[in-house]
Amino acid sequence: MGGVHMHNFLMVLEVLSSIVIIVSVMMQPSKSDGLSGLVGGGGGASESHFAKNKTKTLESVMAKVTTVAGICFGLTTVMLNLVK
Repeated sequence: MGGVHMHNFLMVLEVLSSIVIIVSVMMQPSKSDGLSGLVGGGGGASESHFAKNKTKTLESVMAKVTTVAGICFGLTTVMLNLVK
């Protein structure tokens, strides 16, 4: 019976981590400027304050949350296959 509880726990963790991945990816801003970024070079965005100091911006937090949730999702997927 312990394997059933572990499987259910891992399934809940899998679903929660997938929801966190979806939400965190959807909250991240787009990286591309479209065709204007190709022609104009991006308008000097690389020299802005936020481009230099990304450690505390919402964008960097969402990227870290996405990374952690992705690792959690991968580990729970492997563990679900082992617990069968």
